[in-house]
Amino acid sequence: PPPTSPLSTPLPPLTAALTGGLTLPKIQGLPPLAWRVQARPAAGHSLAFDATATAPGLELRLEFTLPGGESPGTWRLVRAKCDVALWWRLSSEQAGITTLPADFTLAGQLTLEGSGWWRGAEATGTLHATLAAGTAGSKSQHWSASGLELAADLELAPTRVAVRTARAQVDTIQAAGLTGRNLIFEIAGAEAGRLVVSRAEVAAFGGRIALAPFTFDPVAPAVNSLLEFSGVSLGDLASLVPQAIQQAGGQVAGRLSLNWSRQGGMGPANGALTAAAGQPATVRLASSPGLLTGNSPPRIALLPAAMGPLSRWFSLENPAHGMLQRIELGQAPLAVENLSLQLYPDGAGGARSATVEVVARTTGAGDVVEKVTFTVNVSGPLDHVLRLGLDDRTNIRLNTAK
Repeated sequence: PPPTSPLSTPLPPLTAALTGGLTLPKIQGLPPLAWRVQARPAAGHSLAFDATATAPGLELRLEFTLPGGESPGTWRLVRAKCDVALWWRLSSEQAGITTLPADFTLAGQLTLEGSGWWRGAEATGTLHATLAAGTAGSKSQHWSASGLELAADLELAPTRVAVRTARAQVDTIQAAGLTGRNLIFEIAGAEAGRLVVSRAEVAAFGGRIALAPFTFDPVAPAVNSLLEFSGVSLGDLASLVPQAIQQAGGQVAGRLSLNWSRQGGMGPANGALTAAAGQPATVRLASSPGLLTGNSPPRIALLPAAMGPLSRWFSLENPAHGMLQRIELGQAPLAVENLSLQLYPDGAGGARSATVEVVARTTGAGDVVEKVTFTVNVSGPLDHVLRLGLDDRTNIRLNTAK
C-alpha cells in the first residue's frame, strides 16, 4: 500500500492554555486585566475555547468555537458580572457620552449572559441583562433613584441591538422635591426598532399615577399618551401650591394628556380630576382678599352711578358678598366637584404656563353662595411665582332658595 501522508493522519487531541495580563496606559483609570484562554478538543476534530478575564469589579467567562467552512463560529457568554459604579464612568468617557450631567452617578451589580454565532467582526444571538441593587442620581439636577432593578432580553444583529422585552422597577425616586415609590416600567420590541411601553406607573401623592400604553420610536423620541390618576390625595397636590391653597382633603381621580417630543419639547396638555366616589374633596383657599369680592360689591345699585347720591340710596345689600369674603379669606371650606387642568409650553417673557379651573360648592346648609368657579394661573416657568386670580370664565351661582 502507498505510504500514509503525515498530513492525512488525524491530529491527536490538543489541550493548551495561555495566561497573561493587559494594561492600557493611554486609557486613564483602566485597571489591569488578567486573562486566561484554554483550548480543548471539540467534535469534528475542531477546537473549543474557554476564555476568562478578571479585574477589580469585573468577572467574565466566554466559551466559543471557530468558524469552519460555511459554518459560523459559536459563542456563549457564561457569566459577566460588573460593578457598575466602578466601570460606568470609565466606559461612558470612552464612549464619548456627553448628554448626562457631569455629576451623574450610577451603581449596582450588572450581570450578562447569552449565546449566538459569529463570523469575522459580526455577531448575532441573544443576551439577558439584569441590574440588581441599583442607584442613580444627579445632585445638580436634584433627582435620585434607589432600589433599582432591571431585567432585559436583547437581540443582537450585525448592525444593531434590539430590545425584546425589558422591565425596570425603582423602590424610591425623588425629583424636584417630590417622592415616588414602586415605579414600574415595562416595554417590548416592535417593528422597525420601535418600543411598545405597555406599563409605566408610580405611587405618588397618596395614590397611583400611570401612563396609558404608547409606542416610542428611539430614532424620533416622542410621547403621546394619557396620565391616569387614581386615589390621589388632593392635600398632597395642594401642597405644591401653598400660595393658593391653605388646606385640602379627600381624593381625586382623572386623566391628563401628555404630549412631548425631543424636537418640540412639552406640548399643550389638558385634563380633569374629579372627587372620588365616597371621598369628598374639600379645600380652603389661602387668604386672598379681593379674589372673589373684587367682582362682587357689597351693595347692588338699582340706578346708574351717574345719578349720584340717588343711585346710592336705591341700592340693595349684596347677600353673597359676606360669604364670598369668607371663602376668599380661607374661612369657609369648599367641596370640590371638578378640577380642569391645562398646561402650556413655557412662553417668552413669563407667559402663562398652567391653568387649573376649580368648580366647587359651599358646604354649609342654606349658604347664599351655592357654587363658585375660579382659576389658578401659573405664570412663567412652572417653578416660578404662582398667581391666584379670576378670569372671564368666573361665575357665582346664588342659592335662590334662601
